[in-house]
Amino acid sequence: MADLFTPIQVAGRQIANRIVMAPAPSGLAGTDGFCHGALTSFYERRAQAGVGLIIGEPMLIYAPSTPVPHLGIWHDCFLPGLRRLVAAAHAFGSRIAFLLEAPAIAQIPTTLVDDYVQAAWRALAAGADGVFISIADDGMLTRLVSPSRATDNGIGPVMNERILPVLTILEQMRHLFGRRLWIGLRMPAAELIPNGLSHQDARLIARRAVAAGAQLLDVTLTRYTADIARFPGWTLPLVAGIRRIANEAVVIGSGQLSDPWLADAAVQDGSVDLVMLCTALRCMPEWPKLAKRLLLPISVR
Repeated sequence: MADLFTPIQVAGRQIANRIVMAPAPSGLAGTDGFCHGALTSFYERRAQAGVGLIIGEPMLIYAPSTPVPHLGIWHDCFLPGLRRLVAAAHAFGSRIAFLLEAPAIAQIPTTLVDDYVQAAWRALAAGADGVFISIADDGMLTRLVSPSRATDNGIGPVMNERILPVLTILEQMRHLFGRRLWIGLRMPAAELIPNGLSHQDARLIARRAVAAGAQLLDVTLTRYTADIARFPGWTLPLVAGIRRIANEAVVIGSGQLSDPWLADAAVQDGSVDLVMLCTALRCMPEWPKLAKRLLLPISVR
């Protein structure tokens, strides 16, 4: 039976354990889009502590319209800094993937698919292990897919048309990169808001994404109303529902899983393949070492 510190193989490459760092902004990015030393050190410290997979904060595939802190990947000039970031993670045995994001703008570029693919080429050139695209945050793809952003409420013909760019991006990346680059989708388990994406919608999207080439699914829950009760492990039943329908992919789950025993149990009972942590790793970079000290006696017994 797998546990939190059991290695896992993804497309022929191994992740040392089941701990994933969430793609949350570090607060250290500048307005120039370059990966500077302080940001590299931020991720390096988490790698040194034993995080199995780091998913970097969003990297923009287009230049922002106004100066905002961000990481950029829309030009080759960013590659030297990104290579240093990847090298820092790999030096301690961590895998690292880039989250590619198109900022939400009024007009969708006709070159959207090609621009995502070009950004993925740069990720490969930087030495990254994989890339994710997101329909769970607030970028362009999320605005295309989410029913709450448009006029219909279902996954009928209009929704099928809306998710087509996402599937095309995944198909193109899988075709071009094969086993050289992991391809992942960050997606909601549901949207618990009026007219939001239902869990059944999410299950159908997960099936189509895996068929299109997604090897990893980062299943999260970022949109909910204020009256939704949140507690440790609150999203796990929904994440497990996605895992059951898309078991060909490696499924990453989150949702206040900072308790090492809870994180370990989520892996052992098959709710998730990998456990994603956000606040815990931000506030306590040494969390993996602490968790290992706490859980190792249990594993030995």
